[in-house]
Amino acid sequence: MGFPRGRRQFLRFLGAGFTGACAGGLGPLATTLAAAEPLLPFNAISPSSRDRLLLPPGFEYDVLAKWGDRLPGTNTRFGYNADFTAFIPLQGADEGLLVVNHEYVSLPEPGEIGVYSQTFPTVIGREPRLDDEMHDVGVSVLHVTRRKNGRWELTRSPLTRRYDAQSRMAVSGPALQTAGSVAGTLANCSGCHTPWNTVLTCEENFQDCVPEAVDTAGRGRSGGRFGGNSAHFGWVVEIDPLDPSWTPVKHTMLGRFRHENVAVRVRDDAPVVAYMGDDRTNGHVYRFVSERRYAPGRLDNRGSMLSRGRLYAAVFNRDGSGEWRELAPATPLRANPRSSVPALPRGATTLGQVYASPGAIVTDAFRASNLIGATPTGRPEDVEVHPLDQSVYIAFTAAATAPDHLFPNIYGEIWRIVEEGDGTGTRFTWMRWKAGGPHDARQSGRVFAAPDNLAFDRTGNLWIVTDISSSRINADARYTEFQNNGMFYVPTSGVDAGIARQFASAPCEAELAGPSWTPGRDTFFLSVQHPGEANGTRTSTMLSPRGSNWPSERPGDPPLPGVVSIRRE
Repeated sequence: MGFPRGRRQFLRFLGAGFTGACAGGLGPLATTLAAAEPLLPFNAISPSSRDRLLLPPGFEYDVLAKWGDRLPGTNTRFGYNADFTAFIPLQGADEGLLVVNHEYVSLPEPGEIGVYSQTFPTVIGREPRLDDEMHDVGVSVLHVTRRKNGRWELTRSPLTRRYDAQSRMAVSGPALQTAGSVAGTLANCSGCHTPWNTVLTCEENFQDCVPEAVDTAGRGRSGGRFGGNSAHFGWVVEIDPLDPSWTPVKHTMLGRFRHENVAVRVRDDAPVVAYMGDDRTNGHVYRFVSERRYAPGRLDNRGSMLSRGRLYAAVFNRDGSGEWRELAPATPLRANPRSSVPALPRGATTLGQVYASPGAIVTDAFRASNLIGATPTGRPEDVEVHPLDQSVYIAFTAAATAPDHLFPNIYGEIWRIVEEGDGTGTRFTWMRWKAGGPHDARQSGRVFAAPDNLAFDRTGNLWIVTDISSSRINADARYTEFQNNGMFYVPTSGVDAGIARQFASAPCEAELAGPSWTPGRDTFFLSVQHPGEANGTRTSTMLSPRGSNWPSERPGDPPLPGVVSIRRE
């Protein structure tokens, strides 16, 4: 379904798409007139099970980089399973740096063939080694240029480079103080482009590569597939794309857990506020408030703005109110029933009587949050701040399992919270804003499942990419209506608020991830992650939606994750 060109809407919060929870006290969105978005309008597409990246009529895409591509001017290659992207403009509108995360390599799992191992000999020319897996995660920094024909291309440049599971990292904050430097970043999921022009990359499912457990002194142990120390991973890492000589920093004050993303809220002469989700069943939502106040242009914003402050975990009350509880030694114990917690010393009543130091608390943030009664949720993935009214939107991908939980929807849902004051207090109000699920005209058309990454455009429209798991997509009867994963556009205001329209459909067994825009909003970048993950390379005897040959679409060709640029034809 299309919609009229040039519709000018005053931003009003009308409540479309609510699922019935308390909405009182949230107030209206900012009453600002929406500017035109170059990508709008478009004619929505229908769900598809074709092995193609499908876009609305009038749009086209170019593959900018795919796994195995040699990066110009380097002896390294573009990594596997691209996720988050961030575009940093350089000179003018036609040149910039594109930062791309690489989350993991697709190894054999129950219901998954292990497409990385299957396709590596074809793409690279030999059998994969452990060093290859450690190289194909991390982050790529790409120097890109737009040609006269509108296509973006990689450019040979000293700024083009890779960070992987063996790159040198520095540390800030209360944890890992005796570590000096640590080796590598991995499980890089989503992230954030900061106002001081660095990029934050988040380490999510690190437990697939190194051990997860730490003790109440914050000490980890070495092991796992990559042999790393468990305490060294699960952090938010700051990278300066413009300075290859600068050592990335792991910010331990932002907590150690399965970070899906981080989103920052900034005002001049005020603390920086960062929001984060712990992507696991019964995981928590977190907030960091910096000790320092933000001053634009300060050179020491880089690396230190997020090094000191306070870390909180969210409590969602059934009446629509909420509070932030600090992960600090003096915080009282109020343990969640049947949750994962460390052994408690006899008579302990505060976190400081369980953990040896503030650094140990943030290193074991998930279990520490359970100890203080933070709300177990339905896999909180992306958390983003609305650009106009500063409310916070949270994508919960699935249901929870904790006793008496608030997350029964297996298809996931998007919540909206409004902070008291400037975002540094301890109280907020929350509501269910948009539910996932099969089409339902009474509920503004629930037409997506498993919301994952979120992104706002400059007028406050929400763009959602979905992540129905490889074991369920086009297989589990509860999810077949959605067909392949996709990208959806959902206005947050006006008469169409909460109504989802599909913009893109992913290739088979893939998910789309990490949308980011050029400053002029005439191009956006999008990752295509793990095509063919369940069944691998499609042969001439396999039928869609099993397996994949994206991007070539020729039977027998290996499926290749990568990143694309999308624009109007």
